[in-house]
Amino acid sequence: MKKIWEHPWGYAEGFVVAAGVLLAGILLQLAAGNIETALFASPVNTIIGALFIAGLPGVHFLFGKKRVTRWLSSVYATIPALATLLLLAMILGLIPQFAAGTPAEQLPSHPFTSLGWYRMTTSWPFVLLCFYNLTILGLTILRRSIRKQTWRDIGFYLNHLGLFIALLGGILGSADMERLTMTIQEGQVEWRGSLQTGEIKELPLAIQLDTFMIEEYEPKLVIVENETGKMLPASRPESYMFEGVGKTTQLAGVTLTITDYLPHAAIFRDSTFMNVVPMMMEGATTALKVKVNKPGLAQPVEGWVSNGSYLFPHIFLQIDDETSVAMPVQEVKKYSSHVTVFTESGVTKEAVIEVNKPLQVEDWMIYQYSYDDTKGKYSNTSVFELVRDPWLKVVYTGIIMLLAGALFLFIAGPKKKAS
Repeated sequence: MKKIWEHPWGYAEGFVVAAGVLLAGILLQLAAGNIETALFASPVNTIIGALFIAGLPGVHFLFGKKRVTRWLSSVYATIPALATLLLLAMILGLIPQFAAGTPAEQLPSHPFTSLGWYRMTTSWPFVLLCFYNLTILGLTILRRSIRKQTWRDIGFYLNHLGLFIALLGGILGSADMERLTMTIQEGQVEWRGSLQTGEIKELPLAIQLDTFMIEEYEPKLVIVENETGKMLPASRPESYMFEGVGKTTQLAGVTLTITDYLPHAAIFRDSTFMNVVPMMMEGATTALKVKVNKPGLAQPVEGWVSNGSYLFPHIFLQIDDETSVAMPVQEVKKYSSHVTVFTESGVTKEAVIEVNKPLQVEDWMIYQYSYDDTKGKYSNTSVFELVRDPWLKVVYTGIIMLLAGALFLFIAGPKKKAS
């Protein structure tokens, strides 16, 4: 029976080495905490990348015939290294991640915080394992390059070089990435953004918010429990979306009939009196008048229900001692910002920015991030997220090479065995 560390090395040694790299990363993480990406910003990351890329051929040509070097470019080292990195990637996908530079007091008070799990991409175990995998990948490419080449090797180089470029670019580029938020009111121009730490930074571009618009879905009605405010039925809450005056529906054993609708209403009330009237002004709320029939009631109950606004309160229609009719806050269908962007280079661009429809201006991506939710549909304030990643083109180049390699292998098909 073969003992561990007895040549030729196999998967057992591969997992031991990968675990050793992981353990070294954990010890560094516990001793120094997460990597400060600002310390590795350009040109430091460029120098590190150049030295790493130049060092791989040096190792290959000087020590390429050594057993360790040959083993590092074999499947016995590759699979354990990828499996260990995949384990950290799974943790990254399952645990909420915080941006680099997030103050320690804002992170969860949890033992995994000290291991870097909540900022995985800047943790020592993740970065060391990435460079270990890059080393294996680079040596594998170099080892393949000295063999006799055929046209089928095109797919190999596209896949492996693409993965190498994308992974290395992603690691080194994280130090140069800038991510800020910018809050602007309609008619105003802003050129300052807030970092995650709260620091204000002036940017080489300015955004003018021309118009901010919100579209909402139609109002809904629900039946709630008076004592707890929970929607009924408790096992599977039901709701009814407004379809028009005169419509009737069943909710939680209650029959509701819509008798009137005011999309823009004002509510005046005191301890004994309430009146709902049309009001075409900012701050108006949505109101539905409903007639309620419930088994056991002596007669139907009729009245107004509203979801309120920053000016007016919610209105509940009490059915009996146990239940009431309520209108939840209307769900937002879409919100968008009409903007004009100015840059220091003289570029002026008008555009509409929506969720999942960002605007690219030079090196910056501008995303619709949020709005003043205290005012709801009457918000005149838009919040943008601005991201600058100068290494993104490098990462995209690697991804395109990977896709091209996969397409090449699909077209070329499996290698035919000689008959």
